[in-house]
Amino acid sequence: MDPGELDDDLLPTILGICEDFFAHADPAVHRELDTVLRARHISGGPGWLIDMLALTRLRLQTANDPEQPTAEDQSAVKTRGD
Repeated sequence: MDPGELDDDLLPTILGICEDFFAHADPAVHRELDTVLRARHISGGPGWLIDMLALTRLRLQTANDPEQPTAEDQSAVKTRGD
């Protein structure tokens, strides 16, 4: 793999790692993350970011494997609210 190119199979793994980290982080990390998001005018908070990481990972996996359920199938998407 060329260091300048991100392998398509690696991106869902990285998204999954970030999703797991933020989903299980302590409240202090969530407060810091919320501060960073608000500085970028994103008011959804840490839960929003965790959900977006999960949805993006699912969309990438579905694009690479048409047998996977689509994001329109809400039962296929595990988010923090589940």
